[in-house]
Amino acid sequence: MTLDRPTEDGDTVIEIVTNVPVAVADAGAIADLYLERWTVEPLFQRLTTVLQCEVNTLGYPAAALFGFGVAVACGNVYAVVAAAARVAHPTAAPLSDYHIGLEIATILPGLDIAVPADTWDVIREWSAAQMAAWLIAVARRAKVARYRAAKRGPKKPKPRRTRFAAKKHVATARILKDIRT
Repeated sequence: MTLDRPTEDGDTVIEIVTNVPVAVADAGAIADLYLERWTVEPLFQRLTTVLQCEVNTLGYPAAALFGFGVAVACGNVYAVVAAAARVAHPTAAPLSDYHIGLEIATILPGLDIAVPADTWDVIREWSAAQMAAWLIAVARRAKVARYRAAKRGPKKPKPRRTRFAAKKHVATARILKDIRT
């Protein structure tokens, strides 16, 4: 596949190896799908770190697939809650993934205890528009100051090298070789 502009390394052609027949997808379609991969991976990273959705599957494919399905469902819940908060508070500072995840993880068990299961039956019948309106109304009552993302402080300057300061790079193999001789 010939690129419109060169890569960082100066390559103008990318070779894609796949077993997908050309009748199903050409190189451009496959390359586009590969690029979309980079939008999904941050979601799974967030799920793993914030919602702790990584499951030890013990090598069972069915368990791995179930864990993947649960993670995707959690990702959808997370995205909907975050979107409702952004709509309800458009001028607020960015919200913390950690605090939103913590809120979801800690409030749900309390809801299971305090709210009878049949209370949710009415909500199951709602359309997407009704659900969105309700979520935004709930999000408007949230105290967003509790969920602000922490601001990163200034970066510390990189410490000066004292050992091997005259060399740009010191390979471990070279150090070990020097020690042996």
